[in-house]
Amino acid sequence: MASIKLTGDTSGVITVLAPAVSGTNTLTLPATTGTILDTNSALVSSKLTGALPAISGAALTGISSGGMTLLSTVATTSGTEVVAGSLTLTGYQSLMIYASDVGVASGGGKFQWKETGGTYSIVAYTNTTSTVATYTVLNHNLITGVTGINPNSYTASNTAANLDLTAGTAGSGTNTAIDQATTSITFSTVGGLTFNRGQILIYGLK
Repeated sequence: MASIKLTGDTSGVITVLAPAVSGTNTLTLPATTGTILDTNSALVSSKLTGALPAISGAALTGISSGGMTLLSTVATTSGTEVVAGSLTLTGYQSLMIYASDVGVASGGGKFQWKETGGTYSIVAYTNTTSTVATYTVLNHNLITGVTGINPNSYTASNTAANLDLTAGTAGSGTNTAIDQATTSITFSTVGGLTFNRGQILIYGLK
């Protein structure tokens, strides 16, 4: 394999090595003044032209994660209490709780929740009955413990659901026990009414 050695004006030698391959290969240098880049050179983005290959996001850094992730789906079709377990809330800032078509077998009452093993707090008073289901959205801040509610919630019959965070005991609308360390949440109604339809979806927001 032949090589070309270029001697610097003052000192040093640059050696250009030819590959040990058979056949004739041609390396065409541009007829312009410039700098040849190597593996130690920085590539200026303004010099990129033409079609670029597909880039995988797996190798990208410095991008903040976000969006909404479904953490749990809990059926409210039986029992007086339902549990969303095996939750990992580390890194999430808030929860979005969707009550979809939730109903009870008889009567109506206050909708409540707690960190499993803790103390219940009321999040809404609804007119949910055996024939009227409730659809609503709760937004719970995992840092402050404050829960907000969608004021435009409706029952399946398209009538106002009478949702009220201030109804019931003092402290309604706040549950500081449900935070980033919580791993299980229990839902029920005041009075222990039996669920008979619907589901609760829990989403986490970062």
